Amino acid sequence: MMLDHWHTLIQQLPLGAALPLWVQSLLLPLAVWVLYGLFSRIAPVLAVRRSRPGVRLLIRRTRLPVQLILAATVIHSIGEGFPAYPMVPLVLDRFIPLVIVLGVSLLAYRAIGTLFLALRQRFDISMADNLRARQATTQILVLERLVTVTIVVITIAIALMTVPEVRRFGTSLLASAGVAGLVVGFAAQQSIANVLAGIQIAITQPLRIDDAVVIDGEWGWVEEITLTYVVVRIWDKRRLVVPISYLLQKPFQNWTRSTASVIGTVIIHADYTVDVPALRLEQARFLAANPLWDGQVDVVQITDTTQTTVVIRSLVSAENSSKAWDLRCEVREKLIRWLQENQPDALPRQRMRIKGSVTASPSDRSSVS
Repeated sequence: MMLDHWHTLIQQLPLGAALPLWVQSLLLPLAVWVLYGLFSRIAPVLAVRRSRPGVRLLIRRTRLPVQLILAATVIHSIGEGFPAYPMVPLVLDRFIPLVIVLGVSLLAYRAIGTLFLALRQRFDISMADNLRARQATTQILVLERLVTVTIVVITIAIALMTVPEVRRFGTSLLASAGVAGLVVGFAAQQSIANVLAGIQIAITQPLRIDDAVVIDGEWGWVEEITLTYVVVRIWDKRRLVVPISYLLQKPFQNWTRSTASVIGTVIIHADYTVDVPALRLEQARFLAANPLWDGQVDVVQITDTTQTTVVIRSLVSAENSSKAWDLRCEVREKLIRWLQENQPDALPRQRMRIKGSVTASPSDRSSVS
């Protein structure tokens, strides 16, 4: 209908009636293409200064799908201009809708992806106090993956609806959809549970991006959260992939649940003769000059005893888990070295008491004389 009105408008123009029908059909999509080109260059200039980078990024990312849609419209318009060849419009009517559906879906995917990218750039998780940034980044990533899956499912459904043969085939399978649905649902129940668990993780946030966690004895940082699994970056550069449902069924340690600051623990075994107040002063002097320490926690205590040693626990704090790990290693090295240099008798050692006297044998006495 719109194309008929366009032909009527073109024919009312000077020399419009003399143009072939396919040229008249081609003018509309070409005009839209030119208008889009002008808009893509004018929009960043008219936008607010702080929004210009985002507008440029949106136009750059959506240029390909828009051009794909316009190209499909141009080809369809050219085909409509050849009524003497009925096979041309017939073939185009089969393939052009699929191309347009693909273009619109790609346009929606890239436009929404640009929006989520702009949202993620507003939060910097590299700063020291990054709790709010980690919360928002986690929610944005999970929501982005959920929207992406929804777009893919809707695209496939609409693409199948554009092909009559496939649509009829799907209708004929509705009778067996009940049994097939039960089988597929039973087979995919774990995957569905993981997806639902991923949504629950995004809402309740027991862990977030860049959280320091301990899972199955492995210390690391949350690197990626998807709808079905979580990737933890271990300190030795390994990656621990954990199903989302596992995190809801079994306990794990989150060292940065409420704040990025972390308290590190150092355990040292020493002899009963150790001078703990002097060790406490030495740690205080060392921390005061160490840039990794955040100035909050500095504790040295005897927390336990064994038959041969006392157990000294040192507590230190840092801005984040990475600094806390390095600080713990440095404090451990410093305290051990200080004990070696200043209190060597306080290092762990074994004591033996020998009762009675030792009587030399006659051969030993003769050798001595």
